[in-house]
Order: sequence, then structure tokens, then C-alpha cells
Amino acid sequence: MQRKEGLVHVLTGDGNGKTTSAVGIAARAAGRGLRVAFMQFLKGGLSGELSSLQKLGITVVSKTKHCPNHQKHERMLSEKGFVIFCKDCFAINEKDRQLVAEAFAQAGEFSSSGKYDLVVLDEIFWAILEKLISEEQLLALISKKHPSCELILTGRGATKPIEEAADYVTYVGKVRHPFDNGVLSRAGVDY
Repeated sequence: MQRKEGLVHVLTGDGNGKTTSAVGIAARAAGRGLRVAFMQFLKGGLSGELSSLQKLGITVVSKTKHCPNHQKHERMLSEKGFVIFCKDCFAINEKDRQLVAEAFAQAGEFSSSGKYDLVVLDEIFWAILEKLISEEQLLALISKKHPSCELILTGRGATKPIEEAADYVTYVGKVRHPFDNGVLSRAGVDY
């Protein structure tokens, strides 16, 4: 079901729920028979929404943050309910650069081909903040998207030029968050 006009959404801010909002839109679109691609950049791979999206027939691409200890951390999370934080989890390395470059090239193909009605680039602004892609590259992707493709961009730190290129700009702001009181992210609720 191809739409006539695809718009650009920006979901940004320091609050919780940007990805959740994008997941909701993707699920709604799939439920209406739209062809959907959901791409995650630099997430740790523990996020629970991806398998649910795949069950809805959504194309999922997850170029997760590369950490050599990831399997150990995932096992500790499932067995003990916590994850060890290590420098490898947060430091951007060459593998991360490669994964983001591959995903961004694929995002360009997905959004410009006319094969997808909705494309979500989750945490794309994190990739910009880490200088793995540039603002100019994302603006070029926006300008080259297929006219019928709806494009959703999420993450903290959307820039003014990207906001100006968007049709929707939504700020998700934090008023209070349990993390401020030492409560870590919880499976099934926060990821």
C-alpha cells in the first residue's frame, strides 16, 4: 500500500520513549499493510522490541554497538539481573564505524528505493554525535528519500538543520527518571 506523500519525523530530547514511539508507529504501519524497515544504530543488542517487530513482518536491521564482552554481559544480565559496565561498551571502535557505515548505506537504499513505505532510523543522532556519519550525510539521505517513504529519525541531539528538514519534530523531555536515584534500566520496560 504505497502512500502518496511520505513525511519526515524527528523524535529527539533527553526523555525516555523516543524508540518506543517509533516502535509504535512502525507497528501501526505494519498493521495497516505498509512495508516497514526498522534500523537501529549503536544499541547494545539487548533491546526487546526487535523480535516483536520481526513477528509483525517488519524488516529489522540492528547494527549493534560492538563490545568484545557482549555475550558475557548478556549472560550476566539474564542470570543475575545486572550488566557489568566496561570501557569497551562505551568506547567507539573501528568495528562500530564499519557497522554504522554499512547500516547507513542500507538506510539510503531502503529510504530511496520505493520498496518501503516507512523507514525508522533509531538512534541515528547518536551516530552523528559520535561523528560516525555527518549531519550533511543525513540531510542528503532525507533529500533523496522516495517521495512516498515516511522517514522516522530518533535519538538525542537532533540539529537545527535536520529539524528544519523535518515535517514533524517531537521533543521528549525528562522531568524525572529512576536512573537519577540509582535505578538501572529494566528489561521489558526500558529495553
